[in-house]
Amino acid sequence: MRHRTLLLTTLALGAAAAALLWLEPAAEPAAPEEKPLVPAGLLADLRAVEIAAGGKTARIERSADGWVVPARFGLRADAENRLRPMLQSLRSAKSLGILTADPRRIERLGLAGQWVRLEGADGKSWKVELGRMTDDGAGAAARPEGEAAVLRTTFAGHLEGDPANWIDPMLLTASADEVTALSLTFPDGSSVSLTRDKAGEPLKGADAPTAAAAGELLMSLANLRAGDAVAKDDAAATAALAKPVVASLTLPGGAKATITVGRAAAANGAPPQAWMTVSHSDPKHPANAAAAKALFTCPPWLAEQIPGSARELAARGQPPAPAPGGPVLEVDPARR
Repeated sequence: MRHRTLLLTTLALGAAAAALLWLEPAAEPAAPEEKPLVPAGLLADLRAVEIAAGGKTARIERSADGWVVPARFGLRADAENRLRPMLQSLRSAKSLGILTADPRRIERLGLAGQWVRLEGADGKSWKVELGRMTDDGAGAAARPEGEAAVLRTTFAGHLEGDPANWIDPMLLTASADEVTALSLTFPDGSSVSLTRDKAGEPLKGADAPTAAAAGELLMSLANLRAGDAVAKDDAAATAALAKPVVASLTLPGGAKATITVGRAAAANGAPPQAWMTVSHSDPKHPANAAAAKALFTCPPWLAEQIPGSARELAARGQPPAPAPGGPVLEVDPARR
């Protein structure tokens, strides 16, 4: 009887303890200790930034003229769309503690060949390898130089290692609707000249198909974007520019921009290639400084837009031919 009473008492106490554990809320896990990923003060006075990704390495340096890309003839860097977002991502990135120190797991995090190195004006530098997003989605795995362990971080910036993608690609920025005149001269000696009296009005001075095609081309020329930069003595570029298409734009206020484009014949179905240079009537315009350092490749879509003659330009403005119709039903006149 005693044993039975003791057994029942023990079971009752166990049930009560289990109920208390079930009712008591589980303790919240401790929040990870956050601290800046980049050492304090380093971003305040930078001299250079290097980014490696995709098998390429880009270096951006601060100069008297602002941020430049040395590997692209010292051309101005795209600070607004590339550098500032990258630096802001680094500035706001937090370290959330150690992710792993296991070498086998580290190999699977994609750290190899992807890194950022910052150089301060005082000559000190800091480098961090950056891998894939961690499983919890917090940010990229990161390993500062000299550390054995990989950290969890909140870094979510894009790594771009191609120097071509770090130059400021905009050579000319204007409203196409406000360009008051456009003239085009072609290698075969043909030319087209168009004007408009007021902003927003259609171009006039040529037949409708030519004016329509010229208006579409002007949209790209007024906001001229380079694909990459090459040396001013590049053989392929200089050969193409020896037989140029020259576009002259009269901009609001009377300023003028001249765009010189050389095309290479496309072979075996390859996309067309074209190179260009730009000059502006304002000596202080950035396009003049850029043109003094390099020639520029046209993006493929722009290379396709450049016509080789006035006749080709007019043909592009023609409405498309109607699609071939289906079989024609012939009716016997006697049965009408």
